[in-house]
Amino acid sequence: MKTMAKALFLLLVLAAAATAKEAKIGIIVSSRILEEYPEAQDAQRTLSDEIQEWQRQAQEKQDELQSLSDELNQQAMMFYSEEKKAEKQDEFQRKLAEYRDFQNQIETRAMQRNQELFQPINDKIQKVIDKIAAEEGFDLILDAVGTNIAYADPSLDITDLVLEELKKQ
Repeated sequence: MKTMAKALFLLLVLAAAATAKEAKIGIIVSSRILEEYPEAQDAQRTLSDEIQEWQRQAQEKQDELQSLSDELNQQAMMFYSEEKKAEKQDEFQRKLAEYRDFQNQIETRAMQRNQELFQPINDKIQKVIDKIAAEEGFDLILDAVGTNIAYADPSLDITDLVLEELKKQ
């Protein structure tokens, strides 16, 4: 439904622009810009490194949980007092809750960090697109990623122009 609404909106915009004058349309491939733009590459490396460190920490917590679980399941537990068994089980439950909280924190921190790192880059890319649109007289610039463009003449692709302009900054 959402896709249908996007397509309908796009058709209405194109129809309105075409009736007013000959529309100048450009297309970008945002995924390519993010892959080739050095600042975006650096941000991606930073984010990947941080996520890898968080995953390492999560693995340490998981290993600790496994060790406690193994201890709880060993026959040696038969010789523990009820108090000691309860203590070990409480410790396991506490560490399991900590682990789950940490996993949730990783997801939240990764999303926040992604936003922190990429928002300035996305803003810079948008400014460049706005500048190109104004200087070159584009009426509409579409992102081929995430839209329902089945075909576009390659001459409409201004991704290289955007990348060149970003390199100048």
